[in-house]
Amino acid sequence: MIDYKLSKYNFTFPYPKRANDQEQTVMYNTRTGAIALIEADKYRQYLQFAENGTPVADEDLLKDLKLGGYVVDGDFDELAALKYKLQASRFDSTHLGLTIAPTSDCNFRCIYCYEKDSIKPVTMSEQTQEELIAFVKRYVPAIKSFRVSWSGGEPLLAIDIIEKLSDTFLKLCEENKIQYSASMVTNGYLLTPEKVEKLHRWKIEDIQVTLDGAAEDHDKRRFLKGGLPTFDKIIENLSASKDNLPKRVSIRINADRHNVDRVDNVVRILREKGLEGKVCPYLAMVENHNDAYNDNSCLHTNEFSQCEFDFITRNGLNILDRTPRQIGNYCGADRCGSLVVNADGRLYKCWNEIGIEASSVGTLKDGIGQSPRFFDYMLYDSTEDHECRDCRFLPVCMGGCPNKRLRNLSSRCTQMKEGLERFMSVIPTLLEERVDTCAREKEQQA
Repeated sequence: MIDYKLSKYNFTFPYPKRANDQEQTVMYNTRTGAIALIEADKYRQYLQFAENGTPVADEDLLKDLKLGGYVVDGDFDELAALKYKLQASRFDSTHLGLTIAPTSDCNFRCIYCYEKDSIKPVTMSEQTQEELIAFVKRYVPAIKSFRVSWSGGEPLLAIDIIEKLSDTFLKLCEENKIQYSASMVTNGYLLTPEKVEKLHRWKIEDIQVTLDGAAEDHDKRRFLKGGLPTFDKIIENLSASKDNLPKRVSIRINADRHNVDRVDNVVRILREKGLEGKVCPYLAMVENHNDAYNDNSCLHTNEFSQCEFDFITRNGLNILDRTPRQIGNYCGADRCGSLVVNADGRLYKCWNEIGIEASSVGTLKDGIGQSPRFFDYMLYDSTEDHECRDCRFLPVCMGGCPNKRLRNLSSRCTQMKEGLERFMSVIPTLLEERVDTCAREKEQQA
C-alpha cells in the first residue's frame, strides 16, 4: 500500500549537462526549497509514480524524494502547513519592525518617485520623537528583536534625529536584552565618510543606494530638486568610504524602457572605482506607484525577468541570491509587528502609502486604529484565495505584494513566476561549484 503522494509544489526542467552518460533533470520544490539533479533512469521512476501511481521501487530514491519534499506522506496537507506558517509569521509578537521617516522632505526630485505628491518639508518634531520612543517602550516587555529601517524622504537630511532615536533604541535594547538591527535607504548624496562612521555606531549595517546608470542616464532621472546632477557626488561618497562601508551595501538600479539597455554601465563604473565586492548591484523594476510615472515607460514583468537574468549572468553576479525561498507572510505590510512611521507621527502598513493620510492606520499617540485599511492588509489569507491556493508558486509568493493586491494589479505575483526556468538552468551548476569549493577548503584546513 502506497502511503505517500506527489507534492503539489514540484517543478522539473531539462538540464544541459549529462552525468554518467545520462540526461539529467532539475527538480525544484517551492515549499521546501529543495533543488536536485536526477538522472534519467531515476526520473523515469518518478514520472511513472507521478503519472500512473506506480510505486517507486528504488528505496534510496524514495528516501531522497521524501527528503526534498517532492513526495510527502499520504495524509500530509501541504496547504494547511502553509496556512500555519503564514499565521505563525504574521502574528509573531516577539519581533517589532519599524520603517521610520525622520523627515518627509527630500533633496532629490526623481522622475518616478511614488512620494512625489507627499514630499513636504516636515521633520519629526521633538514631541513626535517622544511619542515614538513611548510607542516602542510599549512593545519592549514582549519582544526579543527590534529592527529599524530608516527611510524618507531622504533620512540623512535629519541625521540629528536618527542619532537621538538610535541612541535611545540601542540603550533600550541593551537594558532589556533585545536584539537590535538597523538598515537605511538613502539616495547617497549626503553619505560622506563622517556619516558612514556614524552608521556603524548606530548599528546600521545594511544600506541601499540607487544608481540608474552612468552619469548621462542617472542625472536625467535622479537629480537635485533644483535640477543639478547627483551621480558624481554619490560615486565620490562611495569611493571615499569604500574601506569602511556597512556590512551590506546594495546598489539598486531602477530599470525601465529608457535605461535598461545601459544598466551594465553601473557595474563597470563600480569595478573601475574599486568597489567590486564591497557593494552589491541589483536590478529593480520601475513601477507606476500612486500614478507617479508613465505605464508605457515601465517594463512588463516577463520582460523584466529576462532582463534581470541577462544582467546577472552578463556581469558575473551572484545568481544564488535569486534562489526563491519559502516565506511565511509576504512582507512587513501583512505582519502585525511591522509599521511605517511618517515624520508627522502617522502610521502606515506599506511604505508605498506613506504620506497618503487616507491610508493611515493610526498614529504614534493613539496607536493602531480599527481602520478598514489595517484589516485589508492583516486578514487576507492567500491559502483561501482562489487565484493563489492552487498555484505552485504559493510557498515563495504567499499572495504577492499586499499593496498591489489592494490595487488589483496582476503584477503582484512573484517575478520569479516568469523566470524560474531560466534561473534553474544555471543554479544547480553553481551549487555544485560551491560544494566543490567548500570541499577543497575543508581539505586544505585538514
